[in-house]
Order: sequence, then structure tokens, then C-alpha cells
Amino acid sequence: MKSRRISLTERVAVSSLLRGYAHAPSLMNRIRPRMVRATWRRAEGWRTSLRTNGRIILGDDASDAEIDEYGLGVLEHMQRYMQGLVLASRAPRDMLLERIETVEGLPAFREIFDRRGERGLILLSIHMGEFEPAAAYMGRHAPVHVLYRRDRIKTLERIRAEARRRLGVVEHAVDDGVNAWLALRDMLEGGEVVALLGDRVQPGQTGVFMPMFGRTMEIPVGPFKLAQVTDSRIVPVFNWWRPDGRLALRMEDPIEVEGDLRRDPASNPAMRRWVELIEARIAATPSQWLNVHPVWDASEPTGDTTDDRTAA
Repeated sequence: MKSRRISLTERVAVSSLLRGYAHAPSLMNRIRPRMVRATWRRAEGWRTSLRTNGRIILGDDASDAEIDEYGLGVLEHMQRYMQGLVLASRAPRDMLLERIETVEGLPAFREIFDRRGERGLILLSIHMGEFEPAAAYMGRHAPVHVLYRRDRIKTLERIRAEARRRLGVVEHAVDDGVNAWLALRDMLEGGEVVALLGDRVQPGQTGVFMPMFGRTMEIPVGPFKLAQVTDSRIVPVFNWWRPDGRLALRMEDPIEVEGDLRRDPASNPAMRRWVELIEARIAATPSQWLNVHPVWDASEPTGDTTDDRTAA
């Protein structure tokens, strides 16, 4: 996958929002609906992609108004994410923990977590909710290593790095290529905890197209190969925003990776189970999936995705 180009408009918009939430959070909360609608009107590329994504996720029966509501919801949750990131870069751990309202699947997860010295543990998640409160929760018991991509928006990268430094999260940049994966392999072989994202193929990673919402979407294979080579468990972890703005956290049953991932990874039971979980989570809270770019197989036919409607 090629590296996505970031426009000057996107850089300025994201940096301005982050600075706003850092210095005037009350004001930003009041004007957020207005900012979301302004972004929807002006960011034509995002609007087109969100309408395409909304049509696929919500289905052909969804009205144009419902699809636009979905798109506006994604933009609002992106701002919630940035607000949470700023908070994580400044707030103590206890304040972040208080933001987690419910934790599902905890008893089984505790048993697995307590035995992590026997086998490594991969926490696999998607671009939804906020990583930092979840890392604060997990990090009470053991250091968490995370694979990430350095962001070319410097303000975002600086705030995110500070938040993770405060939490003791150990960062490994995918930009470093094979060295990052070798470091994660060593951590897992030592029984450590590694957090990965499994809903988007980053530059330099390999992926495979798999069925999702009646289309196909590219899913990274790396987390599954890493689990197999280190004999680690994969625990799907999801978090999402509750109506009151706090977070819900859920740990699913662990996934064991077996079989040959080289010949036909799309048919591997572990990857198929992961895709089922992703689809179910996105379907439950579609506007919380923080994705404003096309992710579907471009060779497949799509419906009318032209952006000739008047923006709301």
C-alpha cells in the first residue's frame, strides 16, 4: 500500500483542532457541531469517501439523509478522539481510568493476562474509540508495546507521543520496517503484551482482501503471522463511546492462529473470525469507526458515489 498524501488543508485543520482542545476545550465543545458541519461542507474528498463508506456499511436501503448523518457522525467522533488525545497527554492515569464506564469480558481476560509470562499476548483492535484510556487500564498490570505509524502532522505526533510516554506505553514505529517487527517478536517471545491495529494496512505492510459488508476490504496479515511465529494469543479488544461520552471496553475470547497463513490467508479461521468481529463492531456503532478514506477493493463495482448533492 502506498503512503497516503496529506493535504495542507488537512494538516492545518487537525493541528488547529488539537490546539483548540488543548487551550480552549469548553469553547471547542460548544462550537463542535458547527465545526463538524463546516468540515463536511468544505472537505469534498472526505465527504465523498464517507458517503461511499456509509452506503456500503448501512446498505442500499439507507436514505441519503441517513448516509449524510453517518458521515457527520464520523467527523464528530474524530473530534472526540482528538479531544481525548489531548486529555491523555495531560491528565493523570486515574482520570483516564474514570472515563471507562463498562468493561466486558473481564474475568476471562484476567485469567489470560495473569498467564502472559507463558505466552505473549497480542491485543488486536480497530480505529475506534480511544487507545490511551484502554492502555491505562491494561498498563496497570504490565507494560504495553504498541506498533504505530509516525504521523506526518507534527502536532498530532507530538501530543500522541506525550500521552503514551506518560502512560509508559512503549512505541515501535512501523516506519522502521523489519526492525520494529523483530522487536515485537522478541517482546512476545518474552511473554510481553503488544497492541496492534487490524483494520487497516499501513504502508510497508502486507494485506489480503476479505469479505466485509458485501464488499472486500484489505486486512493486514502481519498480526496473525506474528502471533503464529511467537505462539502468542490474539485477544480482540474493542472500545467505543457511550452516549454520555465515557468509554465501553470489551475483550473477546482469544483467537488461536493455526494453519498455513502463506498460501491462502483469507481462508484462515483466525482471520475469518477477526473479520466477523470487526464487521459486528462497526455495524453496532458505524459512525464511530474513524475512517474517512476509501478502504474497499477499487476493482469492484460501486453504486453512484458522485458528490453532486448539496452539502448539509
